[in-house]
Amino acid sequence: MSAEDRIYLEELLGRLDAVNNIEVIGYDQDGAARVTKVKGIIKGELNEKELGELKKRRPRGKPTPKQVKTVKDLASILYNNKVKFKVVFGSKEATIRFDQGYIRLTEEDARIAGFKSENDFPLPLIKDELNKYGKVLFLKPLK
Repeated sequence: MSAEDRIYLEELLGRLDAVNNIEVIGYDQDGAARVTKVKGIIKGELNEKELGELKKRRPRGKPTPKQVKTVKDLASILYNNKVKFKVVFGSKEATIRFDQGYIRLTEEDARIAGFKSENDFPLPLIKDELNKYGKVLFLKPLK
């Protein structure tokens, strides 16, 4: 994948099926999504020893098949509604980020954070799919 690719739904779902982190940064007139790889945030410099320690502690493993299927189902809905989003897979979890909040799929439940209510966009679009996944928890912001 280059810096930015133009892909359609089928390829997007294929990349998610292959457990590739991906960010949809916009849509073209013809319906193609503009996507990039998800970039991590690095603050400051790391030396080789610190980097080695991080690599040792890096979580191993992939998301569950149920999580991958749910992410693909949610991505289809978001793609069809031209919503920008970012998918990051972790060990036994998957996170879908939006401008204002995110949804984390754990083994037990779906956790929603950063939204004021369940009516905040794009939650109404994907509410039914999240309920199919399992228990849906709204995390309250810290005060």
